[in-house]
Amino acid sequence: MSQTIKLEVVTPERPVFSAEVAEVQFPTASRGYYGILPGHTPLMTEVGDGLLYYVQDGQRHWITVFGGFAEVGPDRVTILARESETADMIDLERAEASRRRALQLLKEAQTEQDLTKAQAKLDASLIRLQAAGHPAGHGF
Repeated sequence: MSQTIKLEVVTPERPVFSAEVAEVQFPTASRGYYGILPGHTPLMTEVGDGLLYYVQDGQRHWITVFGGFAEVGPDRVTILARESETADMIDLERAEASRRRALQLLKEAQTEQDLTKAQAKLDASLIRLQAAGHPAGHGF
């Protein structure tokens, strides 16, 4: 049995990542995180918003994922995400500005719907900041 598994992350706009990795962990929409190693039982599941990590050459790397689906097989994990980016794709200034705007929207929220939208924006900005290793993203 192979010691690696092929990880592919794609969005409707572009391929985000493709490589052989030792391990993958990704958020599901309703069952927490799934950890995948080579030889995993096949499955399909809905992907949640959060951080996917993979291990390559003994190092852990992060990719954001926002919704979508995952198809897992014994030698492959394919993530079809609504949105996704690797840490080096994240514009830290933009993500930090988004966090500040979301915090302001939370303060100004008048309705439950306003509050829900502002919280979703804050969560997305914190996920991006955490993936990029920015201190504001820690503790999320």
